[in-house]
Amino acid sequence: MAITAEQLTSVRLFSECTKEEITALEALLVDQTYHAGRTVYSAGEPSENLYIIARGNVVITHELDEEIVTLAQLPSGYFFGEAGLLAGQTVHQSEAKTTEDKTIILKLGKESFNALSKDHPHLALKIIREIASVLSERLTEDTTRIAIISAISRLINDSDHLNNLKSLSKEILAITLTAVPAYQGFLGLYGRHDGESLSIMASAGISPKELPQQLPLSSDPYLSKLHTEDGELVITAEQYQQADKVFYAKRNLLGRAITIEGKNVGILLVADKTKGDFTIQNSLMLAIIASQISFALEESRLRQERQSREELNRTYVGM
Repeated sequence: MAITAEQLTSVRLFSECTKEEITALEALLVDQTYHAGRTVYSAGEPSENLYIIARGNVVITHELDEEIVTLAQLPSGYFFGEAGLLAGQTVHQSEAKTTEDKTIILKLGKESFNALSKDHPHLALKIIREIASVLSERLTEDTTRIAIISAISRLINDSDHLNNLKSLSKEILAITLTAVPAYQGFLGLYGRHDGESLSIMASAGISPKELPQQLPLSSDPYLSKLHTEDGELVITAEQYQQADKVFYAKRNLLGRAITIEGKNVGILLVADKTKGDFTIQNSLMLAIIASQISFALEESRLRQERQSREELNRTYVGM
């Protein structure tokens, strides 16, 4: 195998296993190394394996109304495809792809798991219990994600909020700090003709004396990075201790560029998570909220254009 017995015990699914149980598992697990962007499985293929990420990252996506929706971004130590063990005949409803070179995935096939259940029933029960525990946590995350999207959608569909972007921004930021628990946060938009500074639309946990209404990107290395690089910023507490300090963060940072048709139009940023460091799931949630904000901004723009045309028509007819 490409990983050692010691590395196997670092995987949550097998963390409670004894040396003897790890030895039994090693005989049944099949490892495979993938390049970045390779498909692990596609929608419609038979679900016959439990997959464990020993090294690297995997993204799970689903096609919905001709759009590709990201369901999860899973790092090393996570598992997926559990229906291959727990259900009868079934097919994958989603697609799994690797996002890093040299990603190592361990596969435990249904037949191998059935053999394990006969020869080592106590070990098989341990694995099922751990799968159930993790699935319970994921269900809570998914339920929260759906609730957050629904709450923001209701705001966006309210014409009063679309006509008042500052009010809408405050509501969205409040929801964001519930979805990604943090002590500080702000939402800023670039001026139509000024991409070098942010107009702060809403903030929380930050003194108005510290946060100017116009925040130049050049004054902040993190905002500059968000604007010029890949549109996402994740700074752990350990990294922040060795890096530049900013007035809106004491421990850690998570930020996301707000984009419309590939163009950066603003930034959504939270800082000082209430407990621990920001996770991949926190990052995914922030990305979802940022995309909702993009939709709201575009809707607001179209609404204003319609109102301007209607006003122009009324003026023209009245001449």
